[in-house]
Amino acid sequence: MALVLLGQFLIYVTRGPVDPMIASVIFLGFLACLAPALYLLKPFERPEHRRQREEESGKPPEDHPG
Repeated sequence: MALVLLGQFLIYVTRGPVDPMIASVIFLGFLACLAPALYLLKPFERPEHRRQREEESGKPPEDHPG
């Protein structure tokens, strides 16, 4: 959804006369969709958090040979 809004914003800005109010609403919509998407993706997890989660679940850490 965020990528669609970004595309719509870019097309709107490049095609012709731009109303700043409409452009800002489209861009704010893009940001409103992007923020939760990035939060839900969590592409990188800190090693400390992963180790803590594994310790809580009771299984040995993946990087520990025993």
